[in-house]
Amino acid sequence: MEVSVTKFDTLSKVLHWLSAVVILWATFSGLFLVAVKGEGEWKLLISEFNVSLTTAFIPIFCVRIVHAVRTVRPCYQGKLSAAQILCVRYVHMTMYLLAMLLFISGLLMMRSEFQVFGLITIPPLIEHTQASMFFSRVHRYVSYALTVLIILHVLAVILHQRAGKKILQRMLW
Repeated sequence: MEVSVTKFDTLSKVLHWLSAVVILWATFSGLFLVAVKGEGEWKLLISEFNVSLTTAFIPIFCVRIVHAVRTVRPCYQGKLSAAQILCVRYVHMTMYLLAMLLFISGLLMMRSEFQVFGLITIPPLIEHTQASMFFSRVHRYVSYALTVLIILHVLAVILHQRAGKKILQRMLW
């Protein structure tokens, strides 16, 4: 007998919303830092905070991926077509992959040692300048791609909610 789950489990919800906060903050503050020209103490503080936050978040995100793979997803109960469900799964998988690529490229692009909330000092993982510049470009373009998927993800949830398909309730308490 197959068990039908209608909501995500508590750990999935906590990891989802924590991921949403961290990734949204890092993505949009990072894009803001790139867009704003000049230098300032506040830019350095935001940059250092982003590096610390995302570095500390990597193991948590890995737990999220493992948990997502091992956990039964709630059914859509006729709210979405088969094609929509396939699209949802493809977009979620792509967002996971892009987020991991963003975290990894962020670490590999660092040209000097950095601290994680002043607790741990991490030396540059790549000494070669050309390689770190390559990962910096990867980081930039992946952040653009992830931003587009995040916007599409949020718009899809809003559209489904407005159409009476209570998709968001699966991820709420």
